[in-house]
Amino acid sequence: RVAAAALALLAAAAPLHAQDAPSSITPATEVRSIEFRFDSTSTLGEETLREQIALTERGGMVGLRKFFGFLPFVAPVVEHLFDPLELQRDVIRLGNLYRQSGFLEARVSYDVRYAAEPDLIDVAYVIDEGPPLLTRSIEYGGAEGAPLALPRSAVDRWARLTRAEREAGGRLGQVELQGIAARAGRWFRIHGYPFATAVAEAGVDTAANRADVTVAISQGPRVRVRGFEVAGNETVPANHLTRQLPIAAGDWYDAAELEEGRQQLVQLDIVRLALVDVPREGVTDSGAMVRLEVTENPPNLVSGSFGFVSDGGITSEIEWVNRSFLGGVRTLTVAAIAQTGFLALEDQAQQVFRFGPTLFQPYVGHRRLSAAGGPFIEYRDDLRDRSWAYGLDASLVWAAAPLRSVSLGYTFSRRRILEYGFGEDLDPVEYLPILGLAEPGAGGELERVVRRGVVRLEGSYGALDEFANPRRGFVVRPRLELTAPGGFNTSEYVLLDVGGTSFLPITNRIGLALRGAAGRIWPYGSSLPEGDESPFIALLRLRDVTFTTGGTRDVRGWGSQLVGPKIPQVQQGDGGTFFADRYAPVGGLARLAGSVELRLPLPGFAEAWQTFGFLDGGRVWTPDRRFALGAGDFEQDDFFYAVGGGISYQTVVGAVQLAVGYKLNPSALDLRSPDEVLAAREAGLPATAAEARSGQRLHLHFAIGSTF
Repeated sequence: RVAAAALALLAAAAPLHAQDAPSSITPATEVRSIEFRFDSTSTLGEETLREQIALTERGGMVGLRKFFGFLPFVAPVVEHLFDPLELQRDVIRLGNLYRQSGFLEARVSYDVRYAAEPDLIDVAYVIDEGPPLLTRSIEYGGAEGAPLALPRSAVDRWARLTRAEREAGGRLGQVELQGIAARAGRWFRIHGYPFATAVAEAGVDTAANRADVTVAISQGPRVRVRGFEVAGNETVPANHLTRQLPIAAGDWYDAAELEEGRQQLVQLDIVRLALVDVPREGVTDSGAMVRLEVTENPPNLVSGSFGFVSDGGITSEIEWVNRSFLGGVRTLTVAAIAQTGFLALEDQAQQVFRFGPTLFQPYVGHRRLSAAGGPFIEYRDDLRDRSWAYGLDASLVWAAAPLRSVSLGYTFSRRRILEYGFGEDLDPVEYLPILGLAEPGAGGELERVVRRGVVRLEGSYGALDEFANPRRGFVVRPRLELTAPGGFNTSEYVLLDVGGTSFLPITNRIGLALRGAAGRIWPYGSSLPEGDESPFIALLRLRDVTFTTGGTRDVRGWGSQLVGPKIPQVQQGDGGTFFADRYAPVGGLARLAGSVELRLPLPGFAEAWQTFGFLDGGRVWTPDRRFALGAGDFEQDDFFYAVGGGISYQTVVGAVQLAVGYKLNPSALDLRSPDEVLAAREAGLPATAAEARSGQRLHLHFAIGSTF
């Protein structure tokens, strides 16, 4: 009887658009889709509205989801039964939401379309918001009508807050009313009143749709900090914790500064949880005691992680951390990193193995100043070379906030080159003349031992709504690097580089991601070409710092570092013949790159799934003519573009992404086999004599982790 009555109510309350009668609806009928239609304005987001309703939709791509349903990250196809009574309740819930949001005359109805053969129904909630309730005035006062007692030094700041609240005006709902009270109470708590509270009430003029707001504030006593009580610390001395707070004994109580200090404490490895409180019983005429209660992490931690990138294949890291090294809050981390190259999608797998301890001291005379450093040993086999290196890396960091910092660092390293990446087991005098990069019998010598002593100044400035998967905000990262003076360095240079990323939401689930980078290198001293030495050799000495671009985390559509100047990697066969099965990037002294990515939800899949389209571009060139290669086929210093798209799945360790890029204006080498280009140059022909293959415009990218 209840079901029959509900169906009758459904038929009477709203139009049913379809060829099938409402009497055909069965208990097994499922909801195919849910939408929201607006007769006038649309103020509240669809995501907010969906949180209020109980009916759920089956969604799209049902066939694909059923086929891939065995995968743990694919949203399963489950029953989404239609309940006419729940539909009525949804209408009531939506109406209540709009009234609480300041739309006192909002009307909500529904429209349904039923198809009997698949036994599916489409539901539309039809909403007429009506005029919003607007704030006409805001008045502030003490509890029970008492006047407010403001500190003389804070009168102007209070006036600015109240003026800003009145000028903001706008729609007044329950959330907005509570926000007015919360901001007033918070203002007093950051100006010395630890127990201040505020309550806001609204008098509504329904005829004019206007509201007069009254805020009653209970200030409580204004106190200074008398001292700190620390509890819960087992291995860390109390003063190592309190020195991280931006407030000291004798200062006026400030809730904002104490919260900032609490957040900084939980960033320490040894601190799991930190709570700050002011007990009422601890307040005297001389001030208040601030109670800091911490929960410590275990002193030792062993952790590991795995990832995958197109050019490096499977990557892993394992580290051991002593979170309270020699007592206190300093940490000692011993880490081993392995980028194995296994299953890499690029022609040349990039292998890197690195090991080293790092000592981190979070307090160096000031709570915002920290230091870190330690030795390292590294083996790499990539596009640049196959080599061993050891060295020391140290830095001093001033951090005002997580994304607002300046660091001064120094790196010393000594690298032993086992094999250069441009010609395997060949001297430059053997392969450079073939490529037209040097005269026969000339070329120059490449050192087998490379020494570097580099001073760098780096910074970051920005703000993100969240770090793992940001949707709003920006980050800018400038970097200045120069070799230390003296004769120690094999090469000498000054480098300036700036990179930035921005995230712009369009709707609740659609957004833009923008990225840009620009850099320039100025070589001097031992880095300059000498005599009849090939400019290529002089440029190769700077290969650890020359700019490259291209790849999964850069300009997509190309392999790793392969946008711009590149040459065939020359190898010699058993019979003495030369061949090449890949390109090696030459790099340049200047770089300009950018990316625009549109991120969209993947229809029919869970919120963790996204699809995206992108336009990437980049240019690498050498404006210093002393380093000009003099071989037009290999210069390739235009600005190159690619478009593409892909899908991603957000996990707790970052996004798993699969993308395809398409080169819009590939260079001559981008469409030609490196072996055929080498053969053409051996025959005295230009690179364009080799056959072009349009299929090489496409490039596949796969990554685990952030690519922006």
